[in-house]
Formats: sequence, structure tokens, C-alpha cells
Amino acid sequence: MQKFQISTEPCTFGFKENILIDLTKPIKHQLQRRRILIREGEDKGKPRGLKRIIVDNAALRIDFGWCFEISDFFETIMEECEDKVVPYFHVGTNNMISDMRCNWLGFVPYNIFEKELYENLTVDGLIVFNNELIDYQIAVVEFITSHKLYIQHAMLRDDKYRFEFFKNIRKDPELLADAYVYYMEAMHDVGLLPVLPRNILEEQIGCHFLYHPDLFFELLEFSVLKGEIDG
Repeated sequence: MQKFQISTEPCTFGFKENILIDLTKPIKHQLQRRRILIREGEDKGKPRGLKRIIVDNAALRIDFGWCFEISDFFETIMEECEDKVVPYFHVGTNNMISDMRCNWLGFVPYNIFEKELYENLTVDGLIVFNNELIDYQIAVVEFITSHKLYIQHAMLRDDKYRFEFFKNIRKDPELLADAYVYYMEAMHDVGLLPVLPRNILEEQIGCHFLYHPDLFFELLEFSVLKGEIDG
């Protein structure tokens, strides 16, 4: 069954948590999921309280901070996610949604029929259900944010990510050259620009070649000769 859809109408679902993803930090710690430990003895918690935690955890909205160039890119990632991630989870895999802006992913709150999945579970069963829901959400977001199409968009549209990426390799000419090539590939693959204005390249990544200015101009001239840059 398809788990993800892009709505043609603005979504009105209520989400308990709204999180803006920062690619410079570990994804797992950003999601702020409430995991429950199985405790020994009688004081394991009450079913009503555990169900409330599941309801809250299910309603999660992830904000990318930028939009995919076209919805096809987002759909491609999510199709692969459904093939490679979702089958590893057996319970708690709530549906996912976005809208035509393609700048966020929502884990849809369980409806009245889906809540039957955990309605009659024991306390231990509710805890297992909640924790697998969390593992599922983390796995999905980690898959999306590590996908090449996502990283390429982030390279072009996430100023913080691009700055930190280049900042960490400023003194290594080989890594800088590789990063330049990757940036150009991203511009062609997802930016959909056959020819890139030179001033954009200089503004976005030129400042990171302060230790190797000759390398930057050499790469620029080569790109001009290839017709990739409007010189």
C-alpha cells in the first residue's frame, strides 16, 4: 500500500511537532521523539497515557527549509523510501503527506480506524508500538536527508549547509575541486540550469577558495570553456 502522497490542496492536518531539519546536525537528535523504556515491576505506565504518547508522536511535520525544484524529485525519493525503508517495519508505520510546495514532509496522525492497531495492546505492546513508530520516523527522515537528490537541493538552497560543507574543506585543494564539480552537477541535475551565471557561483562558493584562489579561477575558466558558465 502506498504510504506517501502529495496533496493538490493545502494540507490542514494538525501536527504535534514541527521541526526544521538542520543537515549540519545528526537527524536522530533533532526529531525530539519520546521513546518509552519497558520498566520492571508493576509500574510500567497506564494504557491511556501510553496511547496519548503514541498519538502525539505520530503527528510529526518535518520542514526542509526550501522547496524541491519539481515534485518529481520528491516523489522519486519517497518511492525509493517505500521500497527500501518501510518494509523493515511491521507496526506503527503511519502514512506520510506533503503538498505542492514540496518543502515539508508530514507523518499523518492516525485516524479512528488506524488506532485500532494498538487499541487492545498490552502495556508492553504499546511501548513496543510507540518505539517502532519512532524508529520508523527516524529511518524515513535519515533516508530522505541522505539521498543524493536531497543533498543536491540542499547544496544549492540551504545556505547554512553549503557554507559549512565548504568551510570544512577550505584548506584541501583536492576536496575543494571535488566539491566544485559536485556543486556544478547539482546545478545541472536539480537546478535545471544549462548555463550558470558566473556571479552566482562566485557569491555562493567563491569565498571558500581564499586559500586556493588560483584553483577557483582555473575551475571557472574550465567551466566557461565547457559552456557551463556564462562568462
